[in-house]
Amino acid sequence: MKKIFIVALLALGLSGFAQEASAWSLKKVDKMTTELTLTAEQQKLMLPLLEEQKVLYDDIKANPDNKDADRAKIREIGKKMNAILTPEQVELQKTLKAAAKKE
Repeated sequence: MKKIFIVALLALGLSGFAQEASAWSLKKVDKMTTELTLTAEQQKLMLPLLEEQKVLYDDIKANPDNKDADRAKIREIGKKMNAILTPEQVELQKTLKAAAKKE
């Protein structure tokens, strides 16, 4: 029953986000565009993935017991995002993440 409820909430949340992107996702796409010089097509493909990622992050905060499953889904989304990026953009993203961790 609990799983059905969570799936229903995720589906409802994703359908709501499909109509209008959240400020978080738009900000994230803008940042990625600035740092990685995303094309318009890449931006369009990234936005729904970021929306899905945001829902999962919110679910982790609301339901810590689903943390492992949600993190696995977030990793899968990350793989999809990397598939959208060029190899140069992926390398640049890794460099930027490493620099951010040092700070």
